[in-house]
Amino acid sequence: MNIDLSLLDTDLNRNDALHKLRCSHAKTAAAFHLFFVCSFTHEPSTMIPRDANICHPCYELLNSEEANGDRLFGHTMVCITCGRSIRSVQRHAVERTDLIMQDLPVSHPAIHQVANYVCHPCWIRHQRQSNQDENQSTLPRPEPVPQAETEPEPQAGSQPETASGLVLESEINLPNYKRAANTSSHCVFHGCTNEQQLHVVPTFIKKMLIATFNFYIPRSTRVCEVHLNLNVWHLLLENNNIFSNFTATQIEDIVSLAKLELPTFNFERVSEMQNVLCHYWTGLTIVNFLNLFNGLPALPFKRSKNALALYLAKLRTGESDRRLATLFSVSRPTLTAIFKKIRECLMNVFVPNYIGPNHLSHLDIVNRNLSIPNALFGSDNNRPAIAIFDGTYVFLQKSSNYLFQKKTYSLHKYDNLVKPFVIVSCDGHIIDVVGPYAATQTDAEIINHLFIDEESQYRQLFQPNDIFILDRGFRDAIPHLQSIGYQIHKPESLDPGETQLNTEQANKTRKVTLCRWVVEVVNGRFKRDFKLFRQRFFNLAACHLIDDFKIAAALINKYHMLIEDSPNSGEIIERVARLMDQPNHLGSFVRANNLNRQRSMFVRVDGNLPQLESFPIPQLLRGRIKSRHIGQRIYYVYILYETEPINNHIDNIISHYCSCIVGNRTLGCCCHVMTVIWYLGWARHQNTLSSPASFLDHVLITLTE
Repeated sequence: MNIDLSLLDTDLNRNDALHKLRCSHAKTAAAFHLFFVCSFTHEPSTMIPRDANICHPCYELLNSEEANGDRLFGHTMVCITCGRSIRSVQRHAVERTDLIMQDLPVSHPAIHQVANYVCHPCWIRHQRQSNQDENQSTLPRPEPVPQAETEPEPQAGSQPETASGLVLESEINLPNYKRAANTSSHCVFHGCTNEQQLHVVPTFIKKMLIATFNFYIPRSTRVCEVHLNLNVWHLLLENNNIFSNFTATQIEDIVSLAKLELPTFNFERVSEMQNVLCHYWTGLTIVNFLNLFNGLPALPFKRSKNALALYLAKLRTGESDRRLATLFSVSRPTLTAIFKKIRECLMNVFVPNYIGPNHLSHLDIVNRNLSIPNALFGSDNNRPAIAIFDGTYVFLQKSSNYLFQKKTYSLHKYDNLVKPFVIVSCDGHIIDVVGPYAATQTDAEIINHLFIDEESQYRQLFQPNDIFILDRGFRDAIPHLQSIGYQIHKPESLDPGETQLNTEQANKTRKVTLCRWVVEVVNGRFKRDFKLFRQRFFNLAACHLIDDFKIAAALINKYHMLIEDSPNSGEIIERVARLMDQPNHLGSFVRANNLNRQRSMFVRVDGNLPQLESFPIPQLLRGRIKSRHIGQRIYYVYILYETEPINNHIDNIISHYCSCIVGNRTLGCCCHVMTVIWYLGWARHQNTLSSPASFLDHVLITLTE
């Protein structure tokens, strides 16, 4: 047996390693034998205790003549931490230069070996201890308690201290990086008042913000339940309370986050995931994800849940195929095959059950009417179906196909796009999505195409006297739709030669916009919850663009909340009935006396002057607001107030008028009137109010004339 006597130090004094081996006491060996042991272990003989143990093979070798020769080798497979033999068990090789050697409790080093070995139990024990130490080091450190004793005078170059004795951490300015406010009392999104359900921002989101936007979220920062699920983290860059100064602790935290490996996801065990992680990548909670998966037939993949999650992540995040392939540990060809199969499965099984003219009946649409649209346009005795139509945009790349490029270029948007066409009910349920249509086709041409055939599915779904709420772009299709028997409501257009709608036209327009905003909310959900449609579509992906759009629509119908009646709907209906036919006497007075050109009749006041402390004192206020769209245009706002207080504060406003296109209305007010009332009645009394995205005010260079 080849034995290396230099390894006798792995036998001596280690009863725990020899409890399964036959061994002998060192005191039974002769003194000259121990001399050989000392010569091989480079230790003096006095360092070897007489009650130490020697394994039986080494003990026999000491008593043989071979021990008098050169050093022989054996026991080369021994754990350096516990000394057990690892010849036939799982082991890990550790180089002497590895950093892990500094942390391992090495008690039995193999001096003659280039590599050391650690048994698997010791390796796992060390990894577990390292993770615990790392977790303890990442916990927020408690603030130092101020000492009651007299502190020595600070030396030169030391950190400043507060009056309470706490050391203030020095800061450094990083102009290319931003951070959120370091507070846990409110949501990280500026202006959010939800202080009840605050959560720690997940680590993977912090890493994403640093990698994508150079934006850091401190450890103590919190986010509310609503913003955590909305996935609108890019809006943090528009906050007014963002900073560029960082402490040393925060910089260390940024470096630690940057070192974190990108996670690879295993949705086969989705029930063990964090719910926020599943929602971030798929847009669905764990329960909804499993519900969607169980409703599909058997998918032709070994990891079918991962395949479904991969497609949903593409819709949700719009990430590149290469990054998604890395995150889910699949190859690019496999990724393409997964997308194709999942898309086909969802289009054949899932989509027909949740969108399309065959997934609901005429009575289902009627039952989805909200109280305000039904009161304004319908009747209680014979409730019609109310539907809202609108087109949205998905932008494309330029194409070398001349005909395709010509049809997809919009002279209105000055860009390449296609038009998916959306039909929704009053509560936001998507009835159908059709298209995509060319950018050169108008909304009127599209809706005429849908209803031109008497046997079309939409002619079968909708009945005469049903109500269609449309936009101004549908005006050329109104004669055809009315000839079929549908009732059409749209915003009014200016009469020839006029610059402003009269009161009746403005009030009718307001009735339409009171109901039509629902389709704008639905269009916003596509771009908000499915970032794939917010980005510019690749032309290679345009072949399945409408399939992806329909799948997103079906997911919205299945898993998103519907729009409900407002708690103030009864009061809104009452005010509409009362103010619909009321003339705007203030507008007539302004135009008759040409007050827009009169200056001497008004006294210029400042919103912070004492005259407005007991606001409102003057009976008539006039304000000038610059147009947001036309640089040289100014709108004049007139507000007539009751000088005596009234119990109902809304009735304090007797009348209002604005020179904008809809400023003649008495059913509600325009945004310019609202701005003046908002500022004088509330905003000027707020100390912390700031303009939106004020950090952009000084980005551009202003040229002096």
